[in-house]
Amino acid sequence: MTSEVPTEPEPLTLGAYGNEGKSKLTEIPPKGRRSKQGVKASKPPTHERTSGSPVSKSDMLEITKWHIDRYDRLRSSTSLRASILLSANAILTTGSLILINYHVQSKARDRSILIESLFAALTILALSLTMRSLWGCINAIAARKTTRALYSSEIPTRFLFNWGDTLKSVDGHSDFARKVTELSLDSILGHAVSELWTAILQHAQRHRHLRSAISTFRYCIIAQLALAIFTFLAALR
Repeated sequence: MTSEVPTEPEPLTLGAYGNEGKSKLTEIPPKGRRSKQGVKASKPPTHERTSGSPVSKSDMLEITKWHIDRYDRLRSSTSLRASILLSANAILTTGSLILINYHVQSKARDRSILIESLFAALTILALSLTMRSLWGCINAIAARKTTRALYSSEIPTRFLFNWGDTLKSVDGHSDFARKVTELSLDSILGHAVSELWTAILQHAQRHRHLRSAISTFRYCIIAQLALAIFTFLAALR
């Protein structure tokens, strides 16, 4: 019997495949890319597809309405934070009254005029700062002057978007229905932009009052701590 000697397999070369194999190798897509056969081309980014194309009036109206809703939510958030700060100021006011009552109840006969004067000064300072912060919180929730009163020359009419301007422009339901049906897209967009500008001014005004109230509240805490420390030290004398 003759034993067969195993032969090593010949290495695969491009020539072994011939032209057919060469064409198959070239059809393999690179790593990370998809084959173009049977796959739709990906859509271009939004900025490439819409660059240079003007926004239609209906789309601009939707964008304006979205921003009006956004500023309404911002104003609601500002009012909520002002309400929380209002409660915190009420707690500080209660604390000041408790310290005043404690000082009066523990008043010694031989207490000097200097101590009484310092206590009165700290009490007035703490209460004044608290009242100032409270006033800012109230203005952040509902300002004393309306936006129309502050910026009368900058706010045009806002028919259908503002109840005050709407009631001034109509005389009863029939007149209101007639004017609503006669509105064009241009006029509606103009009223919406005016309402958006009003919302921006209102939010800026309320946010300014809230920031002032928060800044004053920081000094209220310092004055309250100083009053409390001085009250207890005076009681130990």
